[in-house]
Amino acid sequence: MPQHPLLDSRLLGAQLKVIINGGHFKDKETAVTLESVAGRLSIRHTSYKTSQSLDPAWVSPKHPHPTRDNGLLVVIKGEHCGKYVRRIHHRHDQETATIILGVMKRTENAADSLTGEQLELGVDHLCEAIETKEDKQRNKLVMTALREQARKIRPK
Repeated sequence: MPQHPLLDSRLLGAQLKVIINGGHFKDKETAVTLESVAGRLSIRHTSYKTSQSLDPAWVSPKHPHPTRDNGLLVVIKGEHCGKYVRRIHHRHDQETATIILGVMKRTENAADSLTGEQLELGVDHLCEAIETKEDKQRNKLVMTALREQARKIRPK
């Protein structure tokens, strides 16, 4: 059985949006954190200040919508695993949409900054990350110029 995509040490501490299906959860979208518990990676869900481990079989990453999700994302597989990214634009190849992403440098209590690195990945490589309201406000304008530029280069 392949390893669960979220059980990767490069994702330690990342807060991710997932869909849980199992136990008393039915298609529940919620936030989880990847933590190391007694030397093993564990997908943890906190509810009413109580953190519990989830069975990885119940947990699916919440992939972004390729044309609409502009929030913070985390790369969950491949060589760029663990990097925080934001959508700049997308393009369609036959059946699949590829998202063009700007890699972010996260700064606590300040706007994120672009590293200058750009990636092009499919949605299955990405998971939505949890962002506080304050972070969303701070980072609203970070991508504006890049997105404007991308729209000029690739008219719809």
